[in-house]
Amino acid sequence: MKFVEEKHSGLRIHGYASQRIDLLIPCELQLDVTQDLHQDPETGLYPLISSFIISRGQLVPDWPVSSFAHLNAAAMETVCQLGPELIILGTGSKLQFPDAEITRPVHEAGIGLEIMDTAAACRTFNLLAGDGRHVVAAIIQGRGTRDEGR
Repeated sequence: MKFVEEKHSGLRIHGYASQRIDLLIPCELQLDVTQDLHQDPETGLYPLISSFIISRGQLVPDWPVSSFAHLNAAAMETVCQLGPELIILGTGSKLQFPDAEITRPVHEAGIGLEIMDTAAACRTFNLLAGDGRHVVAAIIQGRGTRDEGR
């Protein structure tokens, strides 16, 4: 699925497929992680196949949550450290709700939390980031996310 091009600066998700998400990283945005990413020479996009955390200005390309079953409170604390007003958690190919113990760091920090499947999380991130909201998306994807439950 391709998304409609938005006219805002910052990182954005250009497209989503079952095991790959393509990021658009504007040239004016200086990210330290771009040397670790491989840009597709044909499209100019940066494909990600592992779980990651994204905000308008930051990217954590290797969030160590390889599947929903590996999500834990420490992983959510990492997301909270970016200080967003809202966290969007993409749980993989299907919507899954984590235990309260896992999301406790988010609630204790007073940060909003929306949980959805990864495709919906990608669309929602683009929409809210395009509106200038201080939103962070924590996206679970890659091997082991399809049809895997808790």
